[in-house]
Amino acid sequence: MASTRGNPDLGDIVRSTLVIALIILALFGLGKLFTTTPEQTVSAVDYQPIVTQARSATDLPLLAPATLPEGWRATSVRFDAGPDSTGGSWHLGVLTDDDEYVGVEQTPLSIDRAVERWADGSEESGSAQVAGQVWSVRAGPGDRITYVLREDDRTTLINGTVSQQVLEDYISSLSSSA
Repeated sequence: MASTRGNPDLGDIVRSTLVIALIILALFGLGKLFTTTPEQTVSAVDYQPIVTQARSATDLPLLAPATLPEGWRATSVRFDAGPDSTGGSWHLGVLTDDDEYVGVEQTPLSIDRAVERWADGSEESGSAQVAGQVWSVRAGPGDRITYVLREDDRTTLINGTVSQQVLEDYISSLSSSA
């Protein structure tokens, strides 16, 4: 029996649904074929002018490398002078050529407060002598390694997702002079 205008046959409904589904699937496939996902790139910043400016604004020995290893790039740099030339904080974040993170934090905060802020979840795992100083070493989540040093009412915290040897080499490259 033929269907009437107001009462379609079940077969007609199924065929119409399949045709619409095929059209939607074809449009989705074409969209995927002609769509590219851009690489997520992190912009590099020139940290040297900021280091120079920050060092001239404070009496603090701000740590930074004279140059970064080949392929490494600075991605974030901040200096907050604080209320006077004896306070303030310093941050330098870099990515390695393998996109691993290494960060330098210098702050008047206590070790506990600095660890809570930049190395939360890490646990003390020993100490290491690097660049003539004894650093506390901490192991954190996500294979993060953190080195902490407290001197002259300042906490220096270096953390990263690189190997311990790479982190120690980086620490050795840091200098407080231009």
